[in-house]
Amino acid sequence: MPGEKLRIASSSYHVGHAIAPMAAIEKGFFKEEGFDNFELLMEGLLPNFVEKDALSAAMKNRGIQMVLGAQIPSVLIQSSRGEDLHIVSGWRFVPQTDWYARPGINSFADLKGKKIGIRDTAGTGPIRVVFNELRKAGVDPEKDVIWVKDRIFAYHRTPDHVDAIKDGRVDCTASNPPFSQELEKMGCTLLLNPRKLFPHGRPMAVIAARRSIIEERAEDLRAFIRGILRGFWLERDPENFTYLTDLEKRLRAASPSEDEQVLRMLTSPEHLEKRPLPIQGEVPIDGLRQIGEEMKNGGELPREFSVESVLKNDTAKQAFQDLRGRKELDEQWDRVSRIVEKYGY
Repeated sequence: MPGEKLRIASSSYHVGHAIAPMAAIEKGFFKEEGFDNFELLMEGLLPNFVEKDALSAAMKNRGIQMVLGAQIPSVLIQSSRGEDLHIVSGWRFVPQTDWYARPGINSFADLKGKKIGIRDTAGTGPIRVVFNELRKAGVDPEKDVIWVKDRIFAYHRTPDHVDAIKDGRVDCTASNPPFSQELEKMGCTLLLNPRKLFPHGRPMAVIAARRSIIEERAEDLRAFIRGILRGFWLERDPENFTYLTDLEKRLRAASPSEDEQVLRMLTSPEHLEKRPLPIQGEVPIDGLRQIGEEMKNGGELPREFSVESVLKNDTAKQAFQDLRGRKELDEQWDRVSRIVEKYGY
């Protein structure tokens, strides 16, 4: 195992998940960190809606030892079934995108029988949060609402999602400025503000690896995390807006997905600041426990299962401390840490 090429794959086909790794490659971060004996597959390992059942099998079938962007519930479910899968670092927090409903809908309870616009319902972080809020209000998200799936609800960077509420195609969806301001002028109700609900971020997706990687290739893992953290820092720094928008454009042009080719995620420097990337690498244990408790209450995890047993944060902590010990990175760290103070994650 040591010395062999490490095969790493992105679980998701979304181009957004490829930006930090590809930036780390193009800028030479991985090479500088001593991590260059690897193969990175970014086309997407498997469809989101089967990830919780097939993630480990897909990794085995393709010889993948580490996966990027795996949804936390998927890793917990797989681990609870005895699969060799562990969380070694963070990848995404839930995006701070507000959810609005048309005038007259004042609560999640009022969404019963209504239409909600979403990119997909494959158990990703934002949808899981909405599912939880619906259940709290006595609404069954599987039976009591109509999910309208369309790529126009992906990043809320165009007015299409506003038009969908205006013309009645949907009754509720997420939105970002400046379009959320238009919804407020229309009298739409703000149903969910993730910043208020999770002031320091709610973990959503992670980097997951086999135990052998943690135990036998600890230095490689540490070097990889240093490189990807530098990619995260670069991606959240507005000074890199021109480079990153060009990188996104190139990655989308090369994507085999028709939807990914036409979408745009980064359209202003502010979008970089708000990217839900964990710049210190760790997965907050409190957030992990909260997700685990929700899953146990929903019957997705056995009561006796310990979510703490899945989390192997030590290497990520060490990698972050390695970077913070370098004076040449202080200036970039200072810029990015001020952004974290601004947004809470």
